[in-house]
Amino acid sequence: LAYEDFKDCDLIVEAVPEIMDLKKEVFLALDQNTKPDTLICTNTSGLNIDDIAAVLKDPSRCMGTHFFSPAHVMQLLENVRTAKASDKTIATCMAFGKLLNKKTVLVGNCDGFVGNRMIAPYASQASTLLEEGATVEQLDRVAEEFGMAMGPMSLGDLVGQELFWKQRKAAGDMKKQTKTYMGPYDLNDWLCEQNRFGQKTPDKSIGASGRGIFIHKGRDKSVDPEVVAQLEKIREKKGIKKRNIPDEEIEERMFLPLINEGFRILEEGHAVRSSDIDVVYIFGYGFPPAKGGPMFYAENYVGLPKVLERLQVHAAETKRKLAENKTLLPVDYFEPSKLLQECVQAEKMGMKKQVPLGVPLVDAVLNYKKKQGGASKL
Repeated sequence: LAYEDFKDCDLIVEAVPEIMDLKKEVFLALDQNTKPDTLICTNTSGLNIDDIAAVLKDPSRCMGTHFFSPAHVMQLLENVRTAKASDKTIATCMAFGKLLNKKTVLVGNCDGFVGNRMIAPYASQASTLLEEGATVEQLDRVAEEFGMAMGPMSLGDLVGQELFWKQRKAAGDMKKQTKTYMGPYDLNDWLCEQNRFGQKTPDKSIGASGRGIFIHKGRDKSVDPEVVAQLEKIREKKGIKKRNIPDEEIEERMFLPLINEGFRILEEGHAVRSSDIDVVYIFGYGFPPAKGGPMFYAENYVGLPKVLERLQVHAAETKRKLAENKTLLPVDYFEPSKLLQECVQAEKMGMKKQVPLGVPLVDAVLNYKKKQGGASKL
């Protein structure tokens, strides 16, 4: 296949590895070998698409089309609006998603877009809880009993433990934290240094079809005893006293920061409405449909005042731990979103009773803010 073969295409989706220079190289070549009105899109899951589009003579014909793996099975498509994307480009890509029978959501070009940005604090807390004393089995069980299709430990072995490890190595900063990946990294670094990326890395010495957090043998898996031993070493090195952690605390600490990040995304204008975020999580991340998605769950199952109160509790506790233990990496995902606080205040003032049936309070607050001069980036 040569680049000249793309000359008659109307829409192209680039899906080379997540290396910025490589993507720019491909886009430059496509720019020289396609019609002026051909849409050139990228399947990147986290790189800044504006930077990729900048190499095109006409960046208005570029946007993100983030398919979820495996693309022929997963129903979700995140269409990512770039700064210079034309209305025609956006409309065409949304119609393209519909043509493919995808659940297509328009999102903003922020770090991690919607899905990966929200899953980062969830994964970070899973790793933190593991260091504090929760077991691998307990973390997965709590998530699955909540209704998730898969627990965080199993998910890590499925997608590959090396994904963000490689990005941190490429950046030359193994403690780097972004909106899409956050520490603690101690166990992840050890696994990757041993070339144990999960299901994709077999270990013939023990007859394993894959090795990461778990030892995989076909469809069967068990927690690697070496992982359990390594966690003890990590706790000793970092001065963390192991404790028994109740399931309720685990559920709160994994899901509340995920929800809080959803409020931040809405606050920043990177999603149009709360139900868009719910669609992303039900069809892309295995969130239980019966709970309606993370934003619906927060308002209708937990209650926004309780979400705010519990976030404040965990934020204070996190600050205390950081003050006492300098080996811990700083995180801010328990700090309540300004939009969440505004929604709770609006509820106290009786706004919820004035909102039409079926309209989430967060959307009503957003619409009110837009009328006062705020504007969505979408």
